[in-house]
Amino acid sequence: MGRGYKRGKNLTKDILQAVGKAGILAVASTSPYFLHALVKAYFRDQYRERAKRMRDLQRRKLINIRELKDGRAEVSLTHQGKQLVRTYGLNNLKLQKPARWDHKWRLLIYDIPTSQRRASNAFRSKIREMGLYQLQRSVWVAPYEFIAEVEFLAGVFEIDMNKCIHYFHTQEIPREEDLRKFFAL
Repeated sequence: MGRGYKRGKNLTKDILQAVGKAGILAVASTSPYFLHALVKAYFRDQYRERAKRMRDLQRRKLINIRELKDGRAEVSLTHQGKQLVRTYGLNNLKLQKPARWDHKWRLLIYDIPTSQRRASNAFRSKIREMGLYQLQRSVWVAPYEFIAEVEFLAGVFEIDMNKCIHYFHTQEIPREEDLRKFFAL
């Protein structure tokens, strides 16, 4: 990633994800230093360092900070900021293992057009990183739910879920013994 994305405790990531989760942050402030007041109120510790980072994020057009008429400040993500937050989420995708397995297999079948070859390759790579088992070239299996992750990936890679991706449950599947060994079931 670019300069400034991996410093210290990665404040850029923390701030962008906080703003992304909150949608819009608002804090009352009458001083011209509303950014400091915003950061101090929201983060409470290390506010100088975080205020500096927020100014840097604003300068790099990752967040918008504007003062409202009533003296409050509004912080929101820009389009670039939203893309960066998606990237952070993309790097943290994992197959979530529940306490008990329900003895159902989840199958993912996809057929992404060749005009989206890069998206298809990235999608396949992320599915593999998540820990799914490749039954065939574009058929993947897991014993746990992963539809939310697939929807997220489809959104990030701009793949049409309705046309290109099929997800369903089954109780019987070929090579079940191999799958049970792979997932340690």
